[in-house]
Amino acid sequence: MSTLLLLPARERAFPGESLRSLIRRHALAMGYDRTSQLLPVAGVSFPPHLDHLSRGPPLNALSKLLGQSAESLLDRTVHHFARRLMLVPRNATSPDVCDSTTILRFFASATTHVCPLCLAEPPASEQLLWSFRGLPICMRHGCALIDACPNCGARLRSSPLDLARCPRGCDLASAVHRIKSDELLAALTKLETVLVGNRPLTPELPDSSGIWWLERLASAATRTPSWLSHVRETHALPTSISDEAVAWIAATLMLQAWPTEMNRFLDVFQTVAKHRSLSTGVGRSFGLLLRDAQHLERLGYSAPADALREYLTAHFTLGHLNRKVCLFQDGHGRQLGFQSRPWLTQTEAGKRLHLRHGAIAGLVNRGVLEGQLHPAGQRGRSIGLVSRDSVERLASEQRTALPANAAAQRLGISRHRVMALIHANVLRNAVRTKSGWTVPLEEVDRLTELYHRLPSLTSLSQPWITARNATRVYGRQGLTLVRIISAVQSGQLDARRDPRHSTWRGLCVSSADLIRFIPLVRQEQDLRCGHALHRLAKTLIPGRPLKDVVLRKWIDAGLLIAAKQGRVWRVTDAEVARFRAMFCLADEIQQSLRIVGTTLTRWINAGRLQPVYSRRTHPGAGASVFLRADVEVLRREAAA
Repeated sequence: MSTLLLLPARERAFPGESLRSLIRRHALAMGYDRTSQLLPVAGVSFPPHLDHLSRGPPLNALSKLLGQSAESLLDRTVHHFARRLMLVPRNATSPDVCDSTTILRFFASATTHVCPLCLAEPPASEQLLWSFRGLPICMRHGCALIDACPNCGARLRSSPLDLARCPRGCDLASAVHRIKSDELLAALTKLETVLVGNRPLTPELPDSSGIWWLERLASAATRTPSWLSHVRETHALPTSISDEAVAWIAATLMLQAWPTEMNRFLDVFQTVAKHRSLSTGVGRSFGLLLRDAQHLERLGYSAPADALREYLTAHFTLGHLNRKVCLFQDGHGRQLGFQSRPWLTQTEAGKRLHLRHGAIAGLVNRGVLEGQLHPAGQRGRSIGLVSRDSVERLASEQRTALPANAAAQRLGISRHRVMALIHANVLRNAVRTKSGWTVPLEEVDRLTELYHRLPSLTSLSQPWITARNATRVYGRQGLTLVRIISAVQSGQLDARRDPRHSTWRGLCVSSADLIRFIPLVRQEQDLRCGHALHRLAKTLIPGRPLKDVVLRKWIDAGLLIAAKQGRVWRVTDAEVARFRAMFCLADEIQQSLRIVGTTLTRWINAGRLQPVYSRRTHPGAGASVFLRADVEVLRREAAA
């Protein structure tokens, strides 16, 4: 093809129009079928994406071909935003051309995004801002940019002559998704003003640092699916908007409400699993975001680093903070002390409370201390932080705390019952120190005051029974003094105090309430320790009460697994469910197969069905036991 020095057609560039769109309109005016037919006449080869064209022979040749200056054409490319995007130290002069890293970071190159409503208005032209990743919405019409036909799904070509229709001929403006969130539109309008009008994105992040940090936040949001879903639902974004576009929108909203919205995002971001295999540490929680903030701070923009340092000292609970964290290595971060941080490590908390390191995790799990613990490694270790306020509160309580023996003396009960009250969390915030268990004086006084608030007993008559006698009568069924005190405290039992005793030794409870309360205690004991044989024998086989001696024989035969606690055999709920699912008696077989006893005996003699436990295999056996699987085989044979 011959080389032309100047095209006969003259097309005037529109405000904000991209270089690719300008060339497309020239090709259309020249009568070419495709844009690619126009470029070879310049006599040089061009890069795949014309909007990324920089200074050099291709731009000079295109300048001569179109009859426009090279600088005016360069202003139609992504280099128009170079001074707003190229990150340089504070007060340094920004270059007027973007490097390849900046272009790949901020501009889409593989696909084209267009506004169908803008293209439907003559004269149709593509805006340079449409290729910027951070603006997936047309601010003029408030609709989402598209890269595929909303009707047939065909991908839009990079340089079509007919912009209003897709490659298959569908009208692009027939299905438009408008954005209804005023907050979102206001945030993106401000971002567009920053790019076009050279204004700072935020007062704390002037020049190019604001947009550079915006891209870093968008990259972090891309790896947080739950936050993307939150943004979609909050602002009613259509599914046609990609996750990448939603991530840029989320980052823009973070800078719009700086730094509150970013802190809310960090609460979610630090819980997302990163590429690291371990589960603790600052790097495992925030990825490269801290290093990005450090990079900005070294260039003279400290706002992101200051915000992240403030967040870490106040909210980070998934690991420890020390001088190894990049934000605390130099500058303002190195001078920042951790003495005022609201969190302490387990080691620091143990030193302040004069406790061993391992005891802190137990206090946090019991609720005595407030903190966040997380597993670390494969050997049962944990890492986490403890609230400074809760440590100070517990330390204050320990100054007046009583030893377990002194607490028992004040309450009028034995020491082992005090220990039971501690383990039942009736006496809260008790701590095991190097010299033994200690109970806060406030807790002892609280229980003592509860006893003295009880009505006085006029006479020990039939409706009332002392707690000592109640535990003697119902002790085997799980009734203890601790359970009685808990029930009195919660109002489950009506109680009185004997005026002859000033401690819990004189506690009396209502006999009628106790009779109604015992089944609940028995049920709790069965769930906690297992069912006693004499009660389980009545319910193990529904509708067929048995004697506990039968269950003992089944235990000896290995059919039922039980554990002996003291002098009582107990069977867990899981074992009861397993026995019922695996075994059945003859009565159930006769009902399910609709046969009589003689038929079942004949089947047993003929070998069609054999019990796993009977008098033939175990002398002195009572009821015969069968496998449900064998019965199911007979049922299938009968059905066939």
